Amino acid sequence: MAAAKEREWTAIYQTPSPMDADLVRTTLEVAGYAVWVQGGNAPAEATPTYGSSGALTVSVPSEDADDAREFLRQKTGLLPGDATVESPGDETSLPLESLEDLGQEILTLRRQHEVAACKHCGISTLDVSEMDLDSRMIALLRLAGLGVNTATFSEFEPGERICTDCAGHEVECDVCGRVLDAFLDEGEYRRAKDDEAYVCSSCRGRVEDQLQPDRDW
Repeated sequence: MAAAKEREWTAIYQTPSPMDADLVRTTLEVAGYAVWVQGGNAPAEATPTYGSSGALTVSVPSEDADDAREFLRQKTGLLPGDATVESPGDETSLPLESLEDLGQEILTLRRQHEVAACKHCGISTLDVSEMDLDSRMIALLRLAGLGVNTATFSEFEPGERICTDCAGHEVECDVCGRVLDAFLDEGEYRRAKDDEAYVCSSCRGRVEDQLQPDRDW
């Protein structure tokens, strides 16, 4: 963690629960944030600078702190820095016990299945079909940055994943403006922090032809 310590980090979430800390860490990492977990039995343990013995603190680079806090509010309903306090105006906040139960459900299912990236959006996807789970669990997994295989297709290549969001997912090409089925077209689809982009297969071919004469990679 020498490189991590050289950066400026800001704590955005603190909890005594390793399950909550792992859920927050996974959610942030899948969204593209660098994460440093300190204290307790965290893998990247460092000497805590806070006063709560045994607590775990989740930190992100200082320049990302505000965005990461807002991302957690939107995706998890957790309040940064205090998992046990409910916001007076937020009736959807859950008590710590409920959050621990949800986190345990997600982690238990995760450990029962292999994970690989969805071939289209790249989200970490379990080798389980959406038909084997209820909609509640699928939503919880998505909240944690995990997908499940679509039921649209019954056969997959070894290690292949196509998440439920990408199967039959129509998107607009950012180059030509056509609206296409991302799976059937097999273009380039990427999503990061709730923003998606797509380049259709036709435009991808034209761009590759344009670059080919000067390509040195």
